Amino acid sequence: MVLLGGLIALLVPGVPGAAGAALLEPVAISAGAPESAEAGKAFQLEVAVEAEAGALDIAAMPLTLGVKLAPECGGSLAGTADPPVLQKTLPNPTAGAAYAQTVTGRVTATATGTDVVCAFLQDAQERQFATDTGAEVTVVAAGAGGDTAGRCSTVTRKVEAARRSLRRLDHRTAKVRRALHRAHGAHREALSRKLHKLTTHRKKAQKRRRASVGELGEACS
Repeated sequence: MVLLGGLIALLVPGVPGAAGAALLEPVAISAGAPESAEAGKAFQLEVAVEAEAGALDIAAMPLTLGVKLAPECGGSLAGTADPPVLQKTLPNPTAGAAYAQTVTGRVTATATGTDVVCAFLQDAQERQFATDTGAEVTVVAAGAGGDTAGRCSTVTRKVEAARRSLRRLDHRTAKVRRALHRAHGAHREALSRKLHKLTTHRKKAQKRRRASVGELGEACS
């Protein structure tokens, strides 16, 4: 899907102390976007960058945050289709300290459909430190009205609920996997059973999400 650049990026400091909180990973980025946007109208894109104390000490400076909007994300910024809608050099972190920055920008989509916000944090050697592909934007036709707009809105909420459910399962699964590496004996067996159940639930959630996204394409086209 072709999206319009027209993006003005603004870098603002993160909330003090936010990066000091326990993260699922030592370095994490989290993209935020509206559930839906109208084709031809700008919407705000926001990406938060957080790192635990010292987690970025090995990075070759400067750090770069790159974001693309695409139907499907690749394994890296370069491996994802279409040009970046946001690419920002971040301030260098202080050695041994926690890190928090938020980048925002305005983006306009020109074609209808669902795009994933593909966000990547990499250093000067193009080593990837964090990725986020959890946010999606449904672009609807300009001036949609009547029953079409109502159905589109209803299905959009359904898709967003499926996404939230899948993201919660992803977070829980990540925590269990990390705990499993440190566990022994009966505790490890219990965590293994829990991970198996979460994996099963996640597969079902993915199936529901795919079904709702398919319905969305029909409702909002």
